[in-house]
Amino acid sequence: MPLVEDNIDTHDERLTGTFWDRFSLQKSGGIIDDNRNTWVIFHEDEFNMLIYHYESIISSPIGRILHNSAADSLELINADLATIRRKFFGKKRLNKILVNDWGLCGWGVGEFHDSTVKTNVFASVAAGFYLSTIELLENCRYKLEWSQQSSLIINFKRLPANNEMPSPNLLKSIPWAYQNDLPSSIIDSDVKLESKELGWSIEGRTSFLLPCDFFNRVIFNSSGFVEQFPQNILERWDLVGFDKLYSNGLIAMLEASKEVFLSNDNFVYLRGEGDWSNIIDKHMKYFGYAAPVFTSQDQSSTNFEMNLSPSMPLSLGKLVGLWERANGKTAKCRIVLSSQSARLEISPLLTFVLEDSN
Repeated sequence: MPLVEDNIDTHDERLTGTFWDRFSLQKSGGIIDDNRNTWVIFHEDEFNMLIYHYESIISSPIGRILHNSAADSLELINADLATIRRKFFGKKRLNKILVNDWGLCGWGVGEFHDSTVKTNVFASVAAGFYLSTIELLENCRYKLEWSQQSSLIINFKRLPANNEMPSPNLLKSIPWAYQNDLPSSIIDSDVKLESKELGWSIEGRTSFLLPCDFFNRVIFNSSGFVEQFPQNILERWDLVGFDKLYSNGLIAMLEASKEVFLSNDNFVYLRGEGDWSNIIDKHMKYFGYAAPVFTSQDQSSTNFEMNLSPSMPLSLGKLVGLWERANGKTAKCRIVLSSQSARLEISPLLTFVLEDSN
């Protein structure tokens, strides 16, 4: 007789309830908060792998880009909290809110005044979140130096900076970065969180919540660092209607997202075109990836379409990974951008022509 039954549910009902009271899952697959910010859930190992693949693809370290993108995205998300600090006992109340937010997002625990954070999040990203948090709490700009005391503990040193530094700009040049007409249809989520000493997990895997704006800022801020992609990457992606200002970063994020999925051992069994809806729901919908819709298929290509969404680069990259895993072939992708949507055409990169030897 087994000591542990396989069907034991280890999730934290209170934590899960609090999380889904604060965030909502849309029918389209996106996760939003009350202020219409969009989020995605990442497993820790897959997020670290995404960074590894992204740096490898653009052939450049992006630690500073990760830091700045994280700080700017969180500053915009928390902008409305600044008014709390000006109220009676406002700073104490604001600190409590920020500590709770870090815990709810799975980022860890912070002794913000003592300049120490214990976190599972990649150090450069956690440092960016910390900088935005402490600047909001102290109403002051800082330059930040940090060192890792261990794999989980980061120590920070704050240095005075120019208090006239402007707030971050919106990513107005990226057409999918913001969505003013987010659908109101909300569905229940099957994702359940498990409490840990540090953060939370999903089915035993350490996980956390990240803003989609962070990923789009990484795309925008790193595009200029790409001098030339390797030919084997260029031949896989054909972008139509996209601005060169961010195209290189977009290709890198698409490719990295695809590689993260292919690095795991998830099996994708596709019996026919009617299976695509269930496959997309299973692998994408409940973690904040806006779900593309299957539209058609013929002998040469498979076609999808999705409304513009802040999670689009992650969603389309993962979808291509699903297609490659299901078909056992390397994909060539053509993405056509319009004012409201993006169309994805996937075909095999290599085609073999059988000639009659006679």
